[in-house]
Amino acid sequence: MDSFGRVEFLQALAEGCVLPTAQQGLEQVWQLLLVCLLCRVICRLGVSCHVKHLSSLAGGLYVLYTFFELHMMWVIILCLLCYLILLLSINSSSQGVFLSVVILIYMLMGELHMIDAATWHKMRGVDITVAKPLNVELPRSMVEVVTSWNLPMSKWLNAYVFKSALKLGTFPAILVTYTASALLHGLSFHLGAVLLSLGFITYVEHVLRKRLAAIFSACILSKRCPNDCHHQNKKMVWVYGVNLFFSALSIFHLTYLGSLFDSEMDGMHAEEGYMASHTIQKWSELNWASHWVMFGFFVFYWLI
Repeated sequence: MDSFGRVEFLQALAEGCVLPTAQQGLEQVWQLLLVCLLCRVICRLGVSCHVKHLSSLAGGLYVLYTFFELHMMWVIILCLLCYLILLLSINSSSQGVFLSVVILIYMLMGELHMIDAATWHKMRGVDITVAKPLNVELPRSMVEVVTSWNLPMSKWLNAYVFKSALKLGTFPAILVTYTASALLHGLSFHLGAVLLSLGFITYVEHVLRKRLAAIFSACILSKRCPNDCHHQNKKMVWVYGVNLFFSALSIFHLTYLGSLFDSEMDGMHAEEGYMASHTIQKWSELNWASHWVMFGFFVFYWLI
């Protein structure tokens, strides 16, 4: 009977999850892969640069239309605005500032429903996202999670926001960085709450593990130490135990933060962003556990 139940479960899993997911993924990706292949073949043929650029442009427009149909015009308008700003400020030292302001204003207009909410929330996530899934699913630390979730955005935020804001101090720089990330992800209360919570969690974890690593001269930092680090305790059993504890704690934080993304909410709310009341209700039901743990570790760090 148990065996029969397992067979039924695996069959339902395959029919209800694995096969539909694979089919939908193939439907979404095959045209994109075909366009990439055609563009690569054209570039290998030794044709003129103009032909290469035109083929790339045509392929990109076709892919945009495949995914967004006529709503692709909003992406094209943003690209044209950015190109115009770069052209007009080509000799200005504030070119980056002008471009950032224009993009921010455009995003705010989108968030304020210049475009219908469902379409906008689907479109705003279009920069190729490159991640390290293993570092997210089995993280060493929350710092590793946030840097591995979206590598291009993480590098951009680190280079242009965090380092620029370091003159304010480490903690203010972290808050500025996560605030910028929240704006880039859209004016959604639940996303802002998650990202700002991540900012506090990663800061407390980083400074605490840095202090513990200095006290015990052990490789227990938020990020993996290089092979030639100066720590005396590298591969001791208790070192692995401490790192494993923080890994489990990271999974706890991820579960807590992920509880906001409720599959029971209807599709429209999921696309348009959850309400503030939903965020507060969810975390209240969990007794604000992750926030209290973070506060406790901060007090512990302050005491040592």
